Amino acid sequence: MNGGFTNLGMGLDSGERMSGGNGDRVSSIELSRGACYLVEEKKPDLAYRLFKDLTREPLPALVITRQYPERVRRERGLPEDIKVLWLSHTPGEDYHNPTAIGTLAKTISRFIEDQKGEAAVLLDGLEFLIVNNGFLQTLMFVEHVNEFVMQRRAVVLIPVSPEALEEKELALLERNLEVVESPAVKLDLEMREVGKLLDGY
Repeated sequence: MNGGFTNLGMGLDSGERMSGGNGDRVSSIELSRGACYLVEEKKPDLAYRLFKDLTREPLPALVITRQYPERVRRERGLPEDIKVLWLSHTPGEDYHNPTAIGTLAKTISRFIEDQKGEAAVLLDGLEFLIVNNGFLQTLMFVEHVNEFVMQRRAVVLIPVSPEALEEKELALLERNLEVVESPAVKLDLEMREVGKLLDGY
């Protein structure tokens, strides 16, 4: 750690590529403490890699996901000491109702406070929260979490697929968050812009 930044060499050599079949190459990304990051990618591969690197520091960690917790642990190789909270309408152990968005914000805040302000949180399920609560309410939730994190030394990663949102919605999310784009998403967005320009001729 140097000057509040975490330099995350993603553990990949120059010839290695991320899994997922899209050929993304990741070198190193600096994450600053006290920040929320919007990780723009089709699948949350980069977000989980960044998250796992944070936990090696080590930082106490929490995953909030739409996927079943044991499946996430198995597929992402998460150790048992990382708490996984399931966004689900089905009651059970370590689950959270996706419509109780205010309580979810408190859960995140409490977890960070319990770790004296230093923690890593991965929120994998933003699109699911939007479906259940509407965009504006979810935006307010994200901004509340962001304001809380700014005053601590925690890092929150929020993967999102740009294709799942309207252009205006994505811009509103990007306004107050730090943005990390996976190379594949960046290329896709650039190609779309080129397509729009060509359509205009």
